[in-house]
Amino acid sequence: MVAFPKFPVRKGGSAFTLVEVLLVIAIIGIMSALVVSSISNSVADSRMVLARQQQAVLQEALHAWATAQSSGTGSLQSARSNYTASANVLSLVQNYLDSSTYSHFVEYSTNPGQIQSEAMAKSGVYLVFSTWTTTNYPRVNMLP
Repeated sequence: MVAFPKFPVRKGGSAFTLVEVLLVIAIIGIMSALVVSSISNSVADSRMVLARQQQAVLQEALHAWATAQSSGTGSLQSARSNYTASANVLSLVQNYLDSSTYSHFVEYSTNPGQIQSEAMAKSGVYLVFSTWTTTNYPRVNMLP
């Protein structure tokens, strides 16, 4: 016959010891910290993706405006002159943006020459229109 070792039986029932409870709490804390950091990184990444998409939308609107200004009776030189003379380039491309997109940019853009949206403001970036010289086409740049 096989003899099994006898373990001491606790008095008072089957409760967890303090060390076991602290170990479980520590493991849960570590796991929750990993989940929270993963979620916060995802939110920041999503904001930057949205900011890049908004930059592309403004770039497309700028190209559409320049094309419309330089086609037909207009010239690329006159479009460049209008662009350079404008104090607010965002207002030039207003007709090439959705009205809600334009109003969102206007609402969150607090500094002249710097265009922001809610996602950009939370990410700490903004958009600026580059100068339009004879050798290059105007661009929408994202700056920190």
